[in-house]
Amino acid sequence: MIDPGALLERARRYDRTGRTDEAAAAYAEAAAVLEERRELPMAVLARARQARALAAWGRTDRALEVLAGAERAASALPPGTAAAELAAVAAEVLANAGIPDEAARRAWSAMTAFQALGDGPRAEKAGVHAGRLILRDAGRDATGPLRDLLGQLAPGGEGHRRVAEMLAEAENRPDRDHDVLITDPEAPAWGKLAHALAVGAHLAVGNGTPWNSLADPDGPEENRELLARDWSVTDPDSWREQIDKLLDAENSDPAIQVVLDCRQPSPEAWSREIHRWCGERDISRETTEALDELSGQVRRYEERFRADGLLRPHGQVTSVYGYDFGRAVNMARWGLNAGFCDVETARDCALTAGYRAYRTYDSWEEFSAAYVLGRMLRFDDGEFGDWYLRSLEGHRILTTDPASPWRRMAWG
Repeated sequence: MIDPGALLERARRYDRTGRTDEAAAAYAEAAAVLEERRELPMAVLARARQARALAAWGRTDRALEVLAGAERAASALPPGTAAAELAAVAAEVLANAGIPDEAARRAWSAMTAFQALGDGPRAEKAGVHAGRLILRDAGRDATGPLRDLLGQLAPGGEGHRRVAEMLAEAENRPDRDHDVLITDPEAPAWGKLAHALAVGAHLAVGNGTPWNSLADPDGPEENRELLARDWSVTDPDSWREQIDKLLDAENSDPAIQVVLDCRQPSPEAWSREIHRWCGERDISRETTEALDELSGQVRRYEERFRADGLLRPHGQVTSVYGYDFGRAVNMARWGLNAGFCDVETARDCALTAGYRAYRTYDSWEEFSAAYVLGRMLRFDDGEFGDWYLRSLEGHRILTTDPASPWRRMAWG
């Protein structure tokens, strides 16, 4: 007798290792067995995951057909976990199909359904997904829907914090005051400090602010508002705590470095090494599988990075510490302009961030790929949406514009 559980486990393994064509076939086989046994909730979810794998494989039309069939079958189901999970997967499929407005609605529905079930972590994940999709679809016009979404999430939670960051992103999007290289003519564009400030240039370009100055065009009130909203920084002590974490590369998820340190030549060997590492430390199966899935996500980003010129043909990212170092430069700027530190302290922090970046990477391009991967794993979650496109644009500006500090100053 065919065991659908074994089929689903095989499909999940293919999914984790990026073998999306084989995953789609395995999910389809499991769904057929479950349908024959009239195990409708599990069959619906297997079909939904088949659709997700098809979409990731590039078979968008077929993915939408399978998803529509799963949703018709699910109409006979009472509200519950299966319906919530189906909405969450539908959001992913629709996003991959380039239908972000409908995808956002499904993600919001998934958030509401998980909240009704008392499943806080999955509700927050769905809410963050809805926020990313709203921002991707509406840009600056996303502020109203994002405020509404923020009101549905529990204050103090990770989901609330991340959607608040998205709202700030939308609010700071004038038509072309972003993704622009600006050099302050009154500030040095050469020298030790300028070199360190160039490590923070990704955010400066993205926000349309001068890369080479610790001064900020926004006033003290705007800087204090930004720090309170996005970083929970409200005074010199909390600012010091945050910048120390950034300088020590402790702000990003430590799981990312575990996965990168376990890297092996093939997806299968990488997966085995993660399982071996976790087994030696008695780490739970759920966490082990999450790390395994993260390795697949890293691999997919690196493949796209190579195609888009963010990485060389055989390049890899060895750490995402650069994401913290780049933000530390900007945290120094914001802290100075908010009145939470003096000029000397801000300079020292920026110089430290630059020095640690130079010790970690071998080129501007290598640093940039690390910075972008860290940002994508925090915000983009495999979407290759607006977060990715804008980061790619920033990378291209900084690596090709003759006025860029990355073109005018050697690394290190």
